[in-house]
Amino acid sequence: MFRNFTSFFAVALWASAALCASAQQPPPEGPPQAENPYGQPDSPNATTSAPNPAMLARAKKWFAQLQTGKVDRSQLGADAGGSLSDATIANARNEIGGLGTPVSFVQRQTGSQGGVSYGIYTITFKSGKKVDFLFAVDSQGKVTSLGLGTPK
Repeated sequence: MFRNFTSFFAVALWASAALCASAQQPPPEGPPQAENPYGQPDSPNATTSAPNPAMLARAKKWFAQLQTGKVDRSQLGADAGGSLSDATIANARNEIGGLGTPVSFVQRQTGSQGGVSYGIYTITFKSGKKVDFLFAVDSQGKVTSLGLGTPK
């Protein structure tokens, strides 16, 4: 489901499985959350819990970095830093770089496990194209996992 851009720990694998399960019967969409300025009330992808404003801001920043191919490696955890190669970043840029600025950045799921917190976001663009984005950080705030997927 997700193409890995850094190491996926057990939490990321669990998050992917949970996303598959939740994609089968999405909950109804509510109004956009005040903390999620990209949330749209008519979005088919529901926000399943209150967004963490700091996590959302970092996820948006990292997605934009992947779009440009210029990432701040100083924010990566040790395992993530070793597996996020220049070629991997170039692949991400090729996939999402030309999509433009998101018109919607909606949280689908959040959670934490073993000191790693994650969020799964569905990002929608003006063209109507949608991308799922997994963003995870450790207890020190270092990015541990990034992933792109196709919404189900």
